[in-house]
Amino acid sequence: MISRTEGFITVADGERVWYETAGEGPDLILTHGLGGNAAVWYQQVPYFAQHYRVISWDQRGFGRSTNEKGNHGPVAAVSDLIEIMNLLEVDRAHVVGQSMGGWAALGTAIAVPERVESVVLACTTGGIPVGFGPDGAPPLTAAPVTARPLGEHPAVGGRLPSLDMARAYLYQALGTFGHRPPDTEFFRILKAHNYSPSDLAAVTAPVLLIAGELDDLMTPERIRSAAEFLPHAEVVELADRGHSPYFEDPHAWNELVAHFLADVRARPVR
Repeated sequence: MISRTEGFITVADGERVWYETAGEGPDLILTHGLGGNAAVWYQQVPYFAQHYRVISWDQRGFGRSTNEKGNHGPVAAVSDLIEIMNLLEVDRAHVVGQSMGGWAALGTAIAVPERVESVVLACTTGGIPVGFGPDGAPPLTAAPVTARPLGEHPAVGGRLPSLDMARAYLYQALGTFGHRPPDTEFFRILKAHNYSPSDLAAVTAPVLLIAGELDDLMTPERIRSAAEFLPHAEVVELADRGHSPYFEDPHAWNELVAHFLADVRARPVR
């Protein structure tokens, strides 16, 4: 039986941020992207909770977390994540960020480097100043969620609906939960929030950057360019996958991340 807890933390400005823990062991934090909330990790939590204490959470305005003051974005996300770490008495953690979640993951590694064991940037440039989106035009703004055909979402590409309509529909539905700002507003905030080259050069944790071959939002070329800013980075490209390999092909994604984490844990303590 795998242990599980959930709850809310009231953060510094009064917002209530939801979190969940599952399993026991070294801490592994999963931070979702713009298309979902903590529930998108349903194919990762049971897998990793066998060997880690997996911590997932809803960013402000997503899922169960509030966003009454409208103070959302990377700065608030990093602050909220550190408050969750404090509440749960996390000494050191492996931190994963998918797409938008990469800004929080990398920002935490910059803010509290002594508490971050490793970083996984999954299909994200995470605030590294290399840009994102095809020719600067974010594809997620093409149509609001309410106007998309059944199962269609740019974050899972065009293949998933034809292969597994049920999971494609689930991803589409998860993106409607909560009181999140429009995609266009988040893209504006993310594009304006870049970490400095000096901050990035000071990241001491090993970083795995995952790219999807078919990802036209965070292209493999931009992911490789982003890795050049980090002193301890490696890039793995998943063939025939789009912007959300963790959702599209959880087996391959889970195995890749598990291998990276095991390798990091086998290294001498920094």
